[in-house]
Amino acid sequence: MNELIDEMKRSKENKRKISSEIESDIDLTSDDIDDSNSKEGQSHLSKGKWKLRESGTGKSVGGLSRFFASRTIHGAQPSIKSFMCSNEMLTQAKMAIARWWYDSNLPFNAAQSKFYQPAIDAMTAIGQGFKGPSLYELRGNLSKMAVNEVQEYLQQIKKIWNKTDCTLMADGWTNQKQQLIINFLVYYPKGTMFLKSVDTSGLRKDAETLFNIFDEVFQEIEAENLMQFITDNDASYKTVGKKLQQKYGSLYWSPCAAHCIDLMLKNFSDPRYFSIIDDNIKNAKKITKFIYNHGWVLALMRKDFTKGHDLCRPAITRFATNFLSIQCLLLFKKELRQMFTCDKWIASSHFKSIIGKEIAVIVLEDKEF
Repeated sequence: MNELIDEMKRSKENKRKISSEIESDIDLTSDDIDDSNSKEGQSHLSKGKWKLRESGTGKSVGGLSRFFASRTIHGAQPSIKSFMCSNEMLTQAKMAIARWWYDSNLPFNAAQSKFYQPAIDAMTAIGQGFKGPSLYELRGNLSKMAVNEVQEYLQQIKKIWNKTDCTLMADGWTNQKQQLIINFLVYYPKGTMFLKSVDTSGLRKDAETLFNIFDEVFQEIEAENLMQFITDNDASYKTVGKKLQQKYGSLYWSPCAAHCIDLMLKNFSDPRYFSIIDDNIKNAKKITKFIYNHGWVLALMRKDFTKGHDLCRPAITRFATNFLSIQCLLLFKKELRQMFTCDKWIASSHFKSIIGKEIAVIVLEDKEF
């Protein structure tokens, strides 16, 4: 036994001498290190004698590795360890990830995340026995660390505003709890950044209140970095925009194009101006309401006529959806007429009902619609 141990020591010493002679020319990756020499490799890594490729980034640190693609890139040369794995072992490894994926009900497009492959690389670099973060770590220290990373990233973005200037956008909406929220987003040449949300449920939406809210956001961004301010086209927002222009002088206010179009469509559907459009919207609502309130009719439409496609159902808050619904009905005009004249419809109880007859008349006989 003593002789075997001495022989192993001599073998390791020879390997150390060889590696020290070629370390300036050859760049090794962690998955090329022999399992039998893993402890020795770790000691070399701690002393900085082996230059390793950065995990998950694909960037070469130095040496010959700069001439080769990252192991994780499609078509790249596989490592010795992964090359020796059988197809069965690779399938089992992928199935282990897949079972966790399906059990956690993760969306499939999460596999396209830029953090997906680096996470796998980091785990495989540590080796077998690595324990993933626990529930308490994920919602505790790791969450705080992730927040700090994002905050540092946002601080870097804010420094760019000094050079490029930016546009502030205010988007008002109502959430499921009927809270009135204003989202503030900052646009600059490289993209759009969410800044903050303000709950205005208990506040009056007059010009003075909105001015104080927006002025506070201006101070947070630093007004000298602001070039444009975009809000809804309501009267109170117009007044606030003019006041802010007068106060700072270095920016201009613009109305939101989407909100302007929505107001135009609201006027188009006003019965005082265009009664025929209002009548068409009401008929479209009757058709979609009847179809979606009767499961048999809905199944008949999807299965036999529209090939699984749905009709756009009018919403309450956005006037654009009314016109999208009419456009969708026009797209399936032929199929709807076929449905209300097919044998299955005539044999059904809906064909004889009052509401069924009314809907059939709109689809088949109402020439104005």
